[in-house]
Amino acid sequence: MKIAIIGSRGIPAKYGGFETFVERLSLGLIQKGHQVTVYCSSLYTDNKAKSYNGIERVFIPALPVKSVEKFSTSCLSILHDLFRRADIVLLIGVSPVLISWLPRLLGKKLVINIDGLEWKRAKWNKILSFFLKLSEKSAGTFCQEVVTDSLAIQKYYYESYRKRAAYIPYGADIIKDSNEKVLKKYGLKKGRYILQVCRLEPENNVHLVLREFSKIETDLNFVVLGDNRYNTDYIKSLKKMRNTKIRFLGAVYGDDYKAILKNAYCYVHGHEVGGTNPALLEAMGAGKCVLVLDVPFNLETIKDAGITFSKREGDLANTLQDLIKNPTKMTPYEQRAMERIKTVYNWETVINAYESLFLKVVGRQ
Repeated sequence: MKIAIIGSRGIPAKYGGFETFVERLSLGLIQKGHQVTVYCSSLYTDNKAKSYNGIERVFIPALPVKSVEKFSTSCLSILHDLFRRADIVLLIGVSPVLISWLPRLLGKKLVINIDGLEWKRAKWNKILSFFLKLSEKSAGTFCQEVVTDSLAIQKYYYESYRKRAAYIPYGADIIKDSNEKVLKKYGLKKGRYILQVCRLEPENNVHLVLREFSKIETDLNFVVLGDNRYNTDYIKSLKKMRNTKIRFLGAVYGDDYKAILKNAYCYVHGHEVGGTNPALLEAMGAGKCVLVLDVPFNLETIKDAGITFSKREGDLANTLQDLIKNPTKMTPYEQRAMERIKTVYNWETVINAYESLFLKVVGRQ
């Protein structure tokens, strides 16, 4: 099959979870003998090589404005792909949905991964939130198949629109080893810091986690990995909470990221909007004890392989303090986390499921 992927910021992955997903899915499909084209935003790609590990890359300009950046790139990508022959077009996120009727009209086969509840994010105003909600609703009309990576999102989509979506989880790797020498570059020591990885946006609750960390007695540091291209006011408010124990390292990728993740004391996950989160799965794959905000998407991901906390003041602080005093309590969670990645969230299963879905849509099952 010839497969085009539209809606991510591009490969190799240097932005977020969707980019990692697109890279791993594309490589897996290439290995199965398919041809894959990934549309890349010129804003996030320095190397303009037309091929990456056998994957064709097409570079599309974008307007560097938060509200229209992804939409502009997605729309231009769809228009570009109208003049190419792809058996399947995979849309990533709901941004391109309201223009997807055009390739559908021309007979293109469309599959969309709607991600989480994008319209709920605090960064959008009422108009953009309405646009994203309408796009979410229209996905089941304009695309042959809707995919969710969370059973909770699958249930939400059916209850909201009476349209069935396919469930295909996200994937993660087991991180067995890491280069501890990397830590010195960032001023870190093995097992001497608690970690949170996320885009610095209000709905990821970094402010809440920092508030709770400030309540505990510990000589551990708290490290935040992540950045935000646009929401500088929120980042400034977070950095006002910084002290000698709190470190903001910005966005880190590749082997450095794996080393920082593998050598953390534990991992805190404050996301409350979205489906299955890649950073959470990666922490589980690194064998970390994960502490997650008690929203349905996070609870579904961890099952019995993690610890939950609420937004109630003092809740997370008490849990962290207990784990610092009693580190052996983390051991069973660490073991179950890695086992859950092996059995539920492995890339081979994910890639096979997408290939089967694509074959079904083009009638080659």
